[in-house]
Formats: sequence, structure tokens, C-alpha cells
Amino acid sequence: MLLFAVFLSGCLGGSESTVVANTTTVSANSVQPVQVDLGEQTIAMSNANGRVEIVKNPLRISFFNSADELVLEQVSSAGGPLSPGLSIDEPLGSDYVPRMLLNAPFSYMVGAELAPQLRATPWVGNYLTQALVGIQYHGTEVLEAKETSTGVEMTIATNDPTGRVIDVEIKPTDNNSFEVHMAVNPAQGVVMVADSFVLKQEESFYGFGGRHNAVNQRGNLLTNFIQAQNIGAGPLAPVANTASGQGEGYMFPSGPDAAYYISTAFASSGGYGFMLDSTRPSRYDLGASNPQAWQVNVSGAEMSYLVAPGGEKKALQSLSGLQGRHRVPLQADLGPTLSRAVRVLSAQADDAASYEAKIWDDIAQMDAFKLPVKGYVFEGWEILPRETSKTIIEALHDRNIRAYLYIRNYVGIDVANTERPETFTEALQEGYVVNDAAGLPYLFGTPFGGLGAAIDFTNPEAIAWWEGRIREMIEELGADGFMQDFGEHIALDMYFFDGSTGETMHNHYPTVFHQTTRKIIDDIERKTGRHIFFWTRAGYSGRQGSSGFESSNFPGDETSDWSRASGIASLTTDMLSRGATGSYGYNTDIGGYFDFHTGPADAELYTRWSFWAALSPVFRVHNSSSNGVRMPWFYGEETLAHWRKAAQLHLKAAPLIIKLWDEAQSTGVPPVRALWVEYPKDERSRQEDQQWMLGRDVLVAPVVVQGATTRDVYLPQGCWKHVETGTQFEGPRDITVPAPIDSLPYFFKCGTNPF
Repeated sequence: MLLFAVFLSGCLGGSESTVVANTTTVSANSVQPVQVDLGEQTIAMSNANGRVEIVKNPLRISFFNSADELVLEQVSSAGGPLSPGLSIDEPLGSDYVPRMLLNAPFSYMVGAELAPQLRATPWVGNYLTQALVGIQYHGTEVLEAKETSTGVEMTIATNDPTGRVIDVEIKPTDNNSFEVHMAVNPAQGVVMVADSFVLKQEESFYGFGGRHNAVNQRGNLLTNFIQAQNIGAGPLAPVANTASGQGEGYMFPSGPDAAYYISTAFASSGGYGFMLDSTRPSRYDLGASNPQAWQVNVSGAEMSYLVAPGGEKKALQSLSGLQGRHRVPLQADLGPTLSRAVRVLSAQADDAASYEAKIWDDIAQMDAFKLPVKGYVFEGWEILPRETSKTIIEALHDRNIRAYLYIRNYVGIDVANTERPETFTEALQEGYVVNDAAGLPYLFGTPFGGLGAAIDFTNPEAIAWWEGRIREMIEELGADGFMQDFGEHIALDMYFFDGSTGETMHNHYPTVFHQTTRKIIDDIERKTGRHIFFWTRAGYSGRQGSSGFESSNFPGDETSDWSRASGIASLTTDMLSRGATGSYGYNTDIGGYFDFHTGPADAELYTRWSFWAALSPVFRVHNSSSNGVRMPWFYGEETLAHWRKAAQLHLKAAPLIIKLWDEAQSTGVPPVRALWVEYPKDERSRQEDQQWMLGRDVLVAPVVVQGATTRDVYLPQGCWKHVETGTQFEGPRDITVPAPIDSLPYFFKCGTNPF
């Protein structure tokens, strides 16, 4: 109950937004020329990628692929003269209040929005609740239409008795897509805009960023608002799961769809990709409220979205091209990597002396056991003398080990020991942080119990100061990369140097954060020939999103348990969901991190997690800062041997992972992919959320159940060889294979030898 009590301590209200900070344009293919036909009853727009058809009265827009097959169409249903509206994210992630959403072409709500946020605790910046209430109206017919140099502009009549109209522009854009922009005019009083589409029988939806709840999101509600530190309830799970109405996937405090890393893009089995191009708070209702329709809606009075006709792999190529793809790392950056966190909030909390001693002991243990370590992270480098950090990095380089440090998006006075107190003072005195409405530094309670202030990456002087901090790590100390942590703690009533407020910057901030760092790194790499690797936590990958600037990202603070909510059984859904649209450099914390309520990982969980990571993109041990880091030798010789075996498997597969990662730069198909990517017509493959493919020829089925000695596996069509035993199976079929503690069930397509 302590977590629930802490959660309820303080909130703040939302405010109005202004502009969004600019980002660089993601590389894209050329826009195909378009032909427009303004007919008497129908408007047609077509190019090599497909066709858009607009029926004028009653209004309806349809999208067709290059073979002229219908792939997406607006619903035709209309609301009456009075359509009440209600949409609410309930407190503590429960789901009992029915939504009242109008499914009609280009609908909007006139009313009020409530969005209080937390000001402190590990969940600072999260919604306490979010509610929209009012009256809904919708577009009825095309009043005017004209061809432009890029597409079509229309004025749409509505059933709003005040006479509001909707201005709509449709045009082809990059990466094989069509863009639709709608704006309600006049905008005063409009709190939400939406569009609704026909939900096809058996249609599936894949993507949406780092969600834990499902791979196929059909039937679910998703909130597109970055949320920090959502976790399973641990020992309280039986009570919390039932009380919330959300079952075993419930996460406290924001519900099962909450995520650090949001994408508004998804691929549909209906033959198209879709991306909402907005950083405002938004939502998808994928058949949860209406089994015949799905809806996207956005806070505010305007919305843009993109539709990319095409099959699954073409959709992934289009969507990841729009939002950006993770940079190809060096093979050594894939690991095996060990991380030495600073122990905090404990009787055994570290100071500089104890922390340095642990680092040197780690190096001694790596030497003694001759471990195949390729990277080492020491997060607390800031509490050490600079010469000490430099000496440690030199010692790692002498062993051919890549050295990584740590930095976060906010300055703080707290016990985290990841930066010096004078950094906080300097940033506030020089005006490098985000302000409140009065122009004073906006302070919040940090996850470590102190005070923090977010760095304002729209302020040129703050950027120059940040550049000095990055260059110190890389150029002066010689580090090879770093963890770039946090980014989700942006309140709606924050004010930025460029005029933006938190309403648009809450989701957009991580992109600006990571882009700022990437520009610095690009300059260093260009001038030195070095290759720098940095991984992130918070992200938002709408159009021109954060994934184009990152090397990799970790899924936030997973819990050290077996749960589907936020433990080991949540990893696969998270990895496959974010990877579908360009964020495929998944980087889990072996053993979990958040363990205040679960206790640290035991030897079994640690071992199973190590094998889970073996055929994932990055193999990295992290562990808790509260109960202490668990290195591979911590559990004794047997567990160390298991970890070594998992690490060697990862090293064996690393050339294949890099090859697939490199191919993904042009294809957009992630190195680690869900079964539906390769077997889109197979119903079982479309639902599978605890297996994955590594390329086309490797199928991986990790053990995520405590005490298991066997693993049930679904094999899709074809011949598959169980690598450990050599036994061959013909799919599609279900099988059960042995799964002793020192093994990972995985299969090669017969006749292949990928690694």
C-alpha cells in the first residue's frame, strides 16, 4: 500500500499550448506526383502509391492501394443533433467508466478537458487522470473543393448549429503515404478532434511503441502520453489486478497501455500503415468502444495523420521512414555489457569511495573469470574525481572493453549520485532550465526524493552548456558512449524558451533531447572517426520522432519479477511493438531494475533473463540501485556458467544481428520481428506475443515462467530444427520442448545455418 500512498501525494493542472520546437527532417523518399479529378459527386486523387476517393455528400473518404484495392475508409454513420461525449483515463489505471465517442467522419468535441499531473514521486509528469467531456459534432458534406499544387483543399460542413466548418487538406507526402490535415473553424471551445474508420473483420493492429499489454492491439484503448515508471503490483498483484478490472497486465499507476516510449504509428493487417502526426495528448480506440469502428482522437482543434497503403513489410518501411530508424552500432556495442549502478535509498548507499572500490572489484572479477565482456557502464562517474574516471576508462580500454557513462535530462539535488550538486545550481542561475508561468525555474520532485528542473533544449545557451557536458564525457575522459536517461517528466504548464508549453512538449521533449545530443555526437564522429553509442529511455516517435536520433533504447525500469505487467514476461511485447516502427535497438536490463516491492532477482530469474537477452539486439546487465547490482558472479559458479553460456550465444549471433540491423536501414523491417511480419496470413502468428523471429530463419521462444522445465512453442509453416537437440519439426504446429535452466529454446529453418 506504500506505493499507492506515495502516488496520491500532489498533482497539477494543465494549461494551453503554443508552438512545437522544430526537429530535423527524417530522410525520406521522393513524393510521387499526383493526379486530381474534381468530379461533381466524387473527388479522386491518385499516384503510383494508391488512390484517395472523397464522396462529397454524405461525406466519406476512402484509401486504395496501388492495385486499386480498398484498404481504409471512414465510417458512414452520423450523429444526431445532440451527441454527448466522454473520454476518461481513470485514476490508478482502472477501466470501469464507458466511453461515449462519436464514430463519424471528422468529428470533434466542444466542451472541457481536465488533465491533472503528478508533481513529485517516481511518477512525476504522469496523468493523475485525463478527461474530455462535451458535445460532439461531425462533418457532413463537402461545401467547396479546389485543386492545389500539392493536392486538394476542402471546406466541410458540419451538423454543429453554430455553423462551424472543417478545413481539410489531403495530399501525397513522403514514404509512400497520403497526408490528411483537418482543422475546426472557429476553434474556440473545441477540446478534441477525431476521425473514425471501418474496423474490418479480423483486422489486427501492430506497433504503437513500447507497450506491454499486447502485440496485436485490436480491441484496446491506447493513450499516447509518455508515462513514467508504470509497474506491476508485485505481491499486491492479485488484489490490484482484480480491483482495476485489467487482469494480469495491470500496471500501477496508469494502466496496462502506459509506456515510456510512445509511437503513434501502426501497421494494419488490412493493408496499410497509419501514423498520427501530433505531439499533443491523443488516443486510439481500436474497437474497444465500438466493434465496427476504430478511432484516433487528439486534444485540441486540429489533427494530421498519414495513411501508407501497402502490405505489412511495405507499411513498416513507410512508417519507420517517416519517424526514423535507430542508427547502426558497432558490433561491440551489442554487448555483453555490465553496468555498475550507484546504490541509493539504502543503508548501504554508495559514496565516492565505496563506489570506486566496487568498480575496481568488477574489473578484477572480469579478469579473474575471463568473462567475454565487451562493454562496462559506470553511472556514478560524476561523484568521482575526473582523473579517477579517466583512469578507469583507460583500464577498460586496455582490456578492449567499451566504456559508457551516464547523463540525464534534468538537473537535481537528490541522492542519485549521478551528477554534482553544483550542476543544479549552475543550471538554475544561468537560466538553462524550463520555467513556470511566472518565469521562475519549474521545480519538481525527482524519483529519488529531491528537487529537479528539466533542461530547456530549445534555449541556445542551454544547448551550448549541454554540449560541453557531452564533450567532457567523450573527448576529455574518452568514454565510448552513455546512457541518456529520463525525459518524461514534462508538465503541461511548463514554459520553454521558444514559446512552447508542456501541452505539446510533454511528448515532443524526448525527441528534442535526443536530437540535441545526436548533433553533438555526429560532429564528434565526423571529426574523429570514432563511433559513439548512446541509449535512451523516454521517446516519442511520431513523424520525425526520437528513434532517428538514438542508437538504442531501454524499456524503462522493468520490475525484477516474472509478471506480464512489467517483469520478464512483458519484454517481448514491448520489444516487438516498438521495433515495428523503427525503434528496434532494444536494450533490456538483465535482472530487472525496480525491486522496491519485489525484492531483487534470484538466480533463476537472472538466468532466464540472461537467456532472454541472448538473441535480442543488446545484451546488458543493469539491476537495481536500491537492493544493489547483481553481477554474474554474485550468485555463484553455476549461475555464472549459465550467464557465460548466454553471453557466448549472443556473441555468436551478433554478426547476424548487425547484418539485419544494417538491412533495416533501407527495408524498415526490424532485425528482431514478430511472427506476423513473416507470416501475416497465419492467425496464430498474428497473436503470438512471447516468441520472435531473428531475421527470416531464426525463431526464438524464451522461458518466462517461473519453475518451468519445458516450453510450449508454436512453429509456423515450414520445417524447423530445434538447434540444441537437432530434432526437426514440420509446421504449422504446437510442440513442447525441454527447457532446462541453462538453455534457450530456439530454432533454425531447416537447411539454414544463420550463426
